[in-house]
Amino acid sequence: MVNTLFKNLLIISAGVLVMSACKKPVNSGTEKDVPEMPSTAPNYSKSTNDELAYLGRVLFYDKKLSSNNAIACASCHKQANGFADNGAVSEGVNGQLTSRNAPPVFPKNGRLFWDGRAGSLSDMVIMPITNTVEMNSTSFDALCSELSATSYYPKLFNAAFNSESITKEKIRTALTEFVRNFDFSSNRFKSSTGAFGKALTSDENNGKDLFFGKAKCSECHHVDQGGFGGMGNGYGVTDESHNIGLDYQSTDGGCGDFNKISAQHGEFMMPVLLNVELTAPYMHDGRFATLEEVVEHYNSKVVLSPTLDWRLKDFSDFKDLNDAKAKLDKNKNNKIEENEAPNRQAQRLNLSDSEKANLVKFLKTLTDKNLLSDSKFDNPFIH
Repeated sequence: MVNTLFKNLLIISAGVLVMSACKKPVNSGTEKDVPEMPSTAPNYSKSTNDELAYLGRVLFYDKKLSSNNAIACASCHKQANGFADNGAVSEGVNGQLTSRNAPPVFPKNGRLFWDGRAGSLSDMVIMPITNTVEMNSTSFDALCSELSATSYYPKLFNAAFNSESITKEKIRTALTEFVRNFDFSSNRFKSSTGAFGKALTSDENNGKDLFFGKAKCSECHHVDQGGFGGMGNGYGVTDESHNIGLDYQSTDGGCGDFNKISAQHGEFMMPVLLNVELTAPYMHDGRFATLEEVVEHYNSKVVLSPTLDWRLKDFSDFKDLNDAKAKLDKNKNNKIEENEAPNRQAQRLNLSDSEKANLVKFLKTLTDKNLLSDSKFDNPFIH
């Protein structure tokens, strides 16, 4: 009897080990000098040329794109962190530090980076490569020669372009094609809006009501499926910039510095809210470590800076927000005149502890868990 029981336990243990081996974690191997070279590229849902997207994936993870062969795009945009960085700032070549937090990569149309300096996805993918702090590959001729000398890039470029020649524009095209597939939107909020979707919990629904109502988040962050006005990708992907009252006088002018418009000093582009649970720390300087801190900022700590966005001012003396917006629309400078807004103060939402907690719970329904384990987007140099 004892022997039979012991044998059965051994069989069960062996089965568990086999099942565990079959569920090998993503990127559990060791880093190699040569990426995986599959006979057929993975299926990328937004691409008609999967070989091109796969080439972009290899480039995204390849440290050879930096001047010291130590930094890749993925060094600052990590799959485990929703393709953002988990530090307030990031380390570039030779230990240099960036001036801002690395925002999550998302294939939006329009302006990108915190200050909106890139006008398109294809502009965005090149800028970090040439940035002297980040990757510092200021000579694309030299970079293309280095990539041509590898054992794998001529084959990958030939598969993607029917030519082994490597150029800056081909690198740009491949990286853009890979990033175009970063649509990690299979989340609980999205599924809850369908006819057969799984309903959110009562706390999450309360948080959703706050997001679209009392907390006023949706006035700037558009997480509906169609995006602002039914256009775009949704999930906060608009071309709007805002000063959200982090400081009275920001040391980083953001969009104002880039556009050379003083009225925009301290304004920054809105990051995508998709997978926001994974992308801490938050804000352009990574000052907030948790979503709870972010919510508390909007709840009670907005600073009445000179260029504070009008949406974050107290308009309780107007009949309603539409009345305030109507007055705003009359002003070409996008500001409420002081004589129409006497003694204006920064907003104070006065949310209860449970309301703040529920708002965070709702934000976590925007997480696509598949992002963390989708092998089509992991590091091809680890195998």
